[in-house]
Amino acid sequence: MVSVINAKDLAWFVTREIVGSLGYEDCVIYFLDDRTGCLEQVAATGIKNPVEKQILNPLTIEVGAGVTGQVALTKQSILISDLSIFDNYVLDVEPCLSELCVPIMFGDRIYGVLDSESKVIDGYDDEDRKIFETVSKLMASKLALIEQSDLVNKYTAELEERVEERTLELRIANEKLENLASIDPLTEIANRRRLDEVLENEFQRARRYGGELSLILFDIDHFKVVNDTRGHQVGDEVIAGVGKIAKVLSRMSDTPGRWGGEEFLIIAPQTSDTGAVVFAEKLCLAIESLEFSIDVRVSASFGVASFRSDESVQQVLKRADVSLYRAKELGRNRVETDATS
Repeated sequence: MVSVINAKDLAWFVTREIVGSLGYEDCVIYFLDDRTGCLEQVAATGIKNPVEKQILNPLTIEVGAGVTGQVALTKQSILISDLSIFDNYVLDVEPCLSELCVPIMFGDRIYGVLDSESKVIDGYDDEDRKIFETVSKLMASKLALIEQSDLVNKYTAELEERVEERTLELRIANEKLENLASIDPLTEIANRRRLDEVLENEFQRARRYGGELSLILFDIDHFKVVNDTRGHQVGDEVIAGVGKIAKVLSRMSDTPGRWGGEEFLIIAPQTSDTGAVVFAEKLCLAIESLEFSIDVRVSASFGVASFRSDESVQQVLKRADVSLYRAKELGRNRVETDATS
């Protein structure tokens, strides 16, 4: 029985051994269904069923009915020497003349009954009853182990499922935290921390593969006047509005972000200096054309610089910054670049 891993296989193994190895005419095993309270035939070999591992007409017996039902009810073995004088006999395939039935129990837990019938009167004696009770006890011990193993496996599966769910929840929460840590709350575009990360990654990629990369640095013209005359709430509305324009007009591959205060940076991979200037001019026009609050209009000045293989990130940013201040010196609301200088 040691190698059997489930209750049904165990039942078939026992019926085959009792008939095949011990030489009895018949063996049927019933398991008690806790949901219905009835005994269900799960394995049979011999008179009842000549087919291997398949019951042709499985029988269901209520607890208390027939010999098997009485054994399940009383939890005591019953040996009937002459079934012809037994009033409560439940006929199965064909009538038999004697029957031996023992409970399959582990402690107070009853799993079912082990039953055998014979075509002759006095087909069983007390020695047969002891043999069946011994087999029944061994079977019950194995069923208890199988039940315990099933419970452990079920608990383990449920635990693994909960751990998996919790891991997914933590991953989602971490992703949300990572997103929050990378987004400027006012403009809902990348913050300075995220921009620094993207800058480093894009510069490494451009160096490795020789691709183009442009930076567009811009800030809002005369922003202090807006704050001083209309208040910080309107100032925040302007910053948020400019951030939204940058986000809407940027490509999927671009990274628009708030560089600090009223200053913004757009990282534009695979974009030449000329392409970046055209993009910046569209942004400049869009900002100038929008009314951010009642009678509040602003403009922005832009500095554009493109990647050079012999420069660091800071050197390219410095060139973009110099171009931005040139735009301010030349009257603001314009785009400047050092590409032609």
